[in-house]
Amino acid sequence: MRFGNVTLKQKVPCAMRDGVTLYSDIYMPEESGEYPVLLLRQPYGRKIASTVSHAHPVWYASKGYMVIVQDVRGRGDSEGEFVPFVHEAEDGFDTVEWAASLPHSNGRVGMYGFSYQGIVQWAAASLRPPGLIAIVPSMTTGDLHRWVYPFGSFSQGMLIWAYQLARDSARRAGDTGAEAVCSRILNDPQEMLRRMPLNERDPILVEYCPAYFDWVNHSEYDGYWDGLNWLKKFVEAPIPTLHIGGWYDFLLEGTLQSYQALQKLPRTPELFHRLEIGPWVHIPWGRKPGGIDHGPEADGDMHRKQLRWFDYWLKGERDNGVFDEPPVRYFELESMRWREAGRFPDGEGGRRWYMTGSEIPANGALGGGGLTERKAAIDHSAASDVFVYDARLPMPLAGFAPVDRSAQQDRYEILVYSGEPLQESVQVFGAPSVNVTCQSMDGPTDLVAILSLLLPDGRAKFLSVGRIEIGVGGAGDEWRAARIEMRPFAAEFPVGSALRLELTGSAFPTLFRHPNGLPMKEAHRAEDGDLNIAVVAVVSREGMESWIELPVAP
Repeated sequence: MRFGNVTLKQKVPCAMRDGVTLYSDIYMPEESGEYPVLLLRQPYGRKIASTVSHAHPVWYASKGYMVIVQDVRGRGDSEGEFVPFVHEAEDGFDTVEWAASLPHSNGRVGMYGFSYQGIVQWAAASLRPPGLIAIVPSMTTGDLHRWVYPFGSFSQGMLIWAYQLARDSARRAGDTGAEAVCSRILNDPQEMLRRMPLNERDPILVEYCPAYFDWVNHSEYDGYWDGLNWLKKFVEAPIPTLHIGGWYDFLLEGTLQSYQALQKLPRTPELFHRLEIGPWVHIPWGRKPGGIDHGPEADGDMHRKQLRWFDYWLKGERDNGVFDEPPVRYFELESMRWREAGRFPDGEGGRRWYMTGSEIPANGALGGGGLTERKAAIDHSAASDVFVYDARLPMPLAGFAPVDRSAQQDRYEILVYSGEPLQESVQVFGAPSVNVTCQSMDGPTDLVAILSLLLPDGRAKFLSVGRIEIGVGGAGDEWRAARIEMRPFAAEFPVGSALRLELTGSAFPTLFRHPNGLPMKEAHRAEDGDLNIAVVAVVSREGMESWIELPVAP
């Protein structure tokens, strides 16, 4: 049939090595000639075609590509049992080779898509199917452990996503009751995010998404996660990869891990990789995340960027300028402009601001906590600063968008350290690190650092967050240096703005709340009665300095 002025073939079968049949829709310019292939594999239904983030297949087909959109195993019309992630390497390999051999295919295949549709690219590419020439994994990761345990803490979004998968599986099974329950949870997930224990065996998840219990019960990197880490094999025999990430996306850490593993490799016209990071949340890739207008160029022209990438590798258009562009392009906050770089920073070196106390406790934004670049300005006579974290009332962080945190910073359960207004603009690109000399009372807890930009009008824009567990092994009653690697960002701090650092025990529900008393590796079994109160002391004085270091451009 003809649809959108291109040729469309629906429900085309593809047999896997074990006899299971997967079904695809195929879009192409005409039923004549040969075309390079773009393959998109997803678990949400072929018609969606990842259009929450990408151009519809009709657009790619109009540009001279055969586009294949496939239901993964056990989803949509495809046969078999859906077990998230587990079959995607072999099924991806078989599908790529099938696509390369189709009539009207020129044998050269590229894969694209974001999130799960990006995961399947890493999985297939790890087995190196001969027909797969280039990929564009967006807002995803090649190491699944980074998806489920960012910052080493369970991502509670996995629980909500499990109910999304369970909803679709229940519909496929004709279980309208279970589908309705899942839909209610998805419409209002806040109560579910507080459910404990994490590994509570909800019958709906047991029936329709049992993989969730594997994710939550494997709280540390082990053989289970090693089997779902496709990045290791990929690096041994890489193919050209265009990585796309969002500064506010929950999978940014995994996107950067994958690119940084590849940027160390030699760069030639025959094999190179690129990174693009825009001012986006997971969905949508728009201009106003957090209610802040990032301007008309916030989309980064990503549709045509991806098309040029595939033109270079699949059509042989080696003179289209893709290789000549710097390998990294990113959107800079505050200046609201796109910048380019030769590499993504590795976190070594930077500009340091020291925390200092005063005669007034550092609790809350009106307290006496300060940041200074002069080590000599630290008040060594100041008392230690102390915050109390009650796991029953965790301090909130709704996400990574640059929202105003100034009202939250009034809370006394937060230590707040503010710098003086900057006398010159400062450009930051990369991951901050925080070193805190601290103690914890009565066993393990979390130390969470949150960085914001304090503007002259009083707003405090969120920039970054990180966490580390302290007080493990009964050493909480001793002063220890805790180093927190924070989430990367890029921003130009304007004259008159200032840094503000928060230290507290939680950033809920973005980070899983530490129950206190139990080590984090056992937190998945914690019940409501296991939620305790932690007390943490922080000091910054001679020989015990606490500081934040930012990767500042020269």
